[in-house]
Amino acid sequence: MHSTGEKRYEELSDAERSFVDAVARHYHEAHGVTWEKGRVMAWMIISDPVEQTLHQICAAVEATPDQIEQLIEQLVLAGLYQRIETQGAETRYRLVDDGYPKAVSDTFASWPEYRGIFQYGLEALADASAERRRRIAEIEELFGHIVGDLADMSRRWEQHRENASV
Repeated sequence: MHSTGEKRYEELSDAERSFVDAVARHYHEAHGVTWEKGRVMAWMIISDPVEQTLHQICAAVEATPDQIEQLIEQLVLAGLYQRIETQGAETRYRLVDDGYPKAVSDTFASWPEYRGIFQYGLEALADASAERRRRIAEIEELFGHIVGDLADMSRRWEQHRENASV
């Protein structure tokens, strides 16, 4: 470690680097996210210490602040990261305990409304061409199937969490 407390990417253990890069690869290939941003997602899950300054995060994932600041702010707004400000100290960030389960749950909770928007679209474009309606109908049908399973999936997750904490 350097005197600044930064753990540089090349100083991560083989296992840490492997995990960080596996997550980054997933985000890059599945969602088009830059490698640096994908590494941030992974590093904040396993960071040591758990609270990291922007400079510590950058060192650990081989990134510049310009490459990751916007992502970090988005993740703070999404409730995945917590910003910790202490007078006279550099701002630190940490992964919010239960942040991922809550973010996933919040996303799923919005899907019935999203489906409703597509149901409305079918009504609003009732006189549109079959091609335009088909595109809307396909998305509405997808969300119809997903929404039907969400309540049961959410119930099972909550049950699992209750049983795991006993």
